Amino acid sequence: MPFPKQARGWIALAIISLGVTVVWGFVLPQLADTEMVRQRQAFLKQHRINPAAMFYTELECLEPEQDNESE
Repeated sequence: MPFPKQARGWIALAIISLGVTVVWGFVLPQLADTEMVRQRQAFLKQHRINPAAMFYTELECLEPEQDNESE
């Protein structure tokens, strides 16, 4: 028996809400505990970089190494 159109909308909303809750409440906190994230946080703290105000073009320490072959 198919669901009425309004019920399908509520079911879709519930599924999306559950998905967001799982990602936000479980997946992201687990990723925050990984070694890669801890190393990145230590790098930013060591270089006194505020990640909320970070502009990649203004940070010399984040620029890729370039070979100066013209020298």
